[in-house]
Amino acid sequence: MHQHIGKYEVQKLLGKGATGSVYLASDPFGQREVAIKVLDQMPNDPEEARRQLKFFQNEASLAGKLRHPHIVSIYDAGIDKKDGKDLRYLVMELVEGTSLQPHCEPGKLLPVSRAVQIAYKCCKALDYANGVGVVHRDIKPANIMVRPDFDIKVADFGAAQLARSDTTQVAGVGSPAYMSPEQIRGGEEIDFRSDMFSLGGVLYHALTGARPFGGSTAFGLMEEILSKDPEAPSAVRRDVPAALDEVLLRALGKSRDERYASWEDFARALEPMLSEEDATISSLSDVEEFNAMRRLAFFKRFSDTELWEVVRACRCRKVHAGAELIREGEPDDHIYVLAAGMLKVTQRGKLLNAVSPGECVGEMVYARRSSAPRSATVTAMEMSWVLDLRVADIEGFSESCRARFSEAFLAVMAERLSMMGGRLLALMHEQKVGLV
Repeated sequence: MHQHIGKYEVQKLLGKGATGSVYLASDPFGQREVAIKVLDQMPNDPEEARRQLKFFQNEASLAGKLRHPHIVSIYDAGIDKKDGKDLRYLVMELVEGTSLQPHCEPGKLLPVSRAVQIAYKCCKALDYANGVGVVHRDIKPANIMVRPDFDIKVADFGAAQLARSDTTQVAGVGSPAYMSPEQIRGGEEIDFRSDMFSLGGVLYHALTGARPFGGSTAFGLMEEILSKDPEAPSAVRRDVPAALDEVLLRALGKSRDERYASWEDFARALEPMLSEEDATISSLSDVEEFNAMRRLAFFKRFSDTELWEVVRACRCRKVHAGAELIREGEPDDHIYVLAAGMLKVTQRGKLLNAVSPGECVGEMVYARRSSAPRSATVTAMEMSWVLDLRVADIEGFSESCRARFSEAFLAVMAERLSMMGGRLLALMHEQKVGLV
């Protein structure tokens, strides 16, 4: 086992596949644990070797590009010299938990609302990916990571199709059991609705313990996907509501035009099947709010005394989906920490980032100590709750509390600079500079 890969210190082997290995490693600069995927064994078949290298380059080109709470982040990519050979590696977010695969087995199925919640979050993640020109093309249970708290991360964009890049058109990709009809037929345009078909198949499997299409042979499976309508999920599992049958069968439409016109439409159709929250953060007492804030990454280094200062000064706001917190070109002096939900950052209509709970937006007003016009717009992607502070609020805190805010803001800026470096790497790759 390698002791170091690039600047990363390897701790242990996490898994090994036909063409590569995944290691647990520490990032000395980011001060975090990461997963490193290494391409260290190429197939003997030259065509398959080229295919695997293409997949690897695909994922490398996405370093820093897919920044979303429900997508596994790729932090870095590079080539290290080991024993005179080029060792290609990807540095990724370390996700605790397992894939969705075990929860698709009869006897281990999740409650209906939980399975729907996972699919709903996948819709949000894949909508974001589509917004930056990425179609996954291999959505399956093994590529949806489920954390112990049942939050999810979509993984493995090696087979992805990227807009405006002739280096990513890999033929014959996808997992047959969840492949869309147009992927099977070949020679047709592939867009987000192909991923939608696959996600419909995954949700069907997670609800019923059976794949929507069978067949004793690969040919039989493809024939069913092309010509047979699956049995209604409620006929296989009694507690599946009939309304969900309609949603799934539409997602599994044979033609792209039969499916939902957008990921937002698919997500909206799933919303009635989501379990309602017992309470919202906006109705919490001071003690409950303190405990909720204590769990947020932004406040990790705050002492209890410092955090109580924040609780007493901040305002907890409920933000409806589509509402703007910050508007490009308008001055204000507010800083927001996202407590629940999801935000998106856009500039001149172009999507820049997605913000997850525990992250902040608007911190540059504190660095400038002014309410200069904002350079981007921040909008709620779904019902969200934010902790609202003004520069004057932070200035009124104790010296130690202000120091904690400065540390937290510096960490945010460092993380965003790192992501910008990843995006620069992706751009260099698209321009055929760097990885080849």
